[in-house]
Amino acid sequence: MNSSLINKLKNISEKEKQFLVQKIFSKVSKKYDLMNDVMSLGLHRTWKSYFVDLIEINTESNVLDIASGSGDIIKLLMKKAAANFFSLDANKDMQTQAKKKINDKNVKFVNAFAEKLPFEKKYFDVVTVSFGMRNFSNINKSLSQVFAVLKDSGTFYCLEFSQINNKILNNFYQLYSKLIPTYGGILVNDSDSYKYLIKSIENFPNQVELSKKMKDAGFKKIEVLDIIDGLASIHIARK
Repeated sequence: MNSSLINKLKNISEKEKQFLVQKIFSKVSKKYDLMNDVMSLGLHRTWKSYFVDLIEINTESNVLDIASGSGDIIKLLMKKAAANFFSLDANKDMQTQAKKKINDKNVKFVNAFAEKLPFEKKYFDVVTVSFGMRNFSNINKSLSQVFAVLKDSGTFYCLEFSQINNKILNNFYQLYSKLIPTYGGILVNDSDSYKYLIKSIENFPNQVELSKKMKDAGFKKIEVLDIIDGLASIHIARK
């Protein structure tokens, strides 16, 4: 693992970040769900359920889940409706894990980057991303791509770690985040990947900054819902 890239994460090039993210997720793919449990103290499961509850789909919907990872969001969405699902991830090892969870004719697996979505314009009714946007090599490009593939009546849903508003809670998180790489070293013998994930959260735009990026991409209506006072947040964006 290239620790120097992790340490200067905010200033590395798009290609360097793509390389780093691919390497990390290939390494952690088999223990990705455990990693999420450690990062969020298991709360990510509740957050994802809440996130999916907000998403409106039916059997006619074309749904794209970007940075689909091990398939948690698709699996939850399938319980809502037998829609036409696309599970997109840039990492083939992560897709292998997703395919173990999901075996359904309504789910198509696509290997591609968010910065260059291989779909026709205005195809999707819903686009989702959950704890994946901070791994994009270029957020602005990715948001423009999402805007392009969404129908005019479509909705983009994003769940991500965010900026904590409460000072006491933020102080607790700062202490806990320093311990996470140690836990990673003990649990999965991989502290560097956890260092990257903490850095990626630190460098990710806060609620206001991400909303502005969505507006710059063309979205007109943006709603933000904080979870645990901003530990995570949900952005719902419409054209």
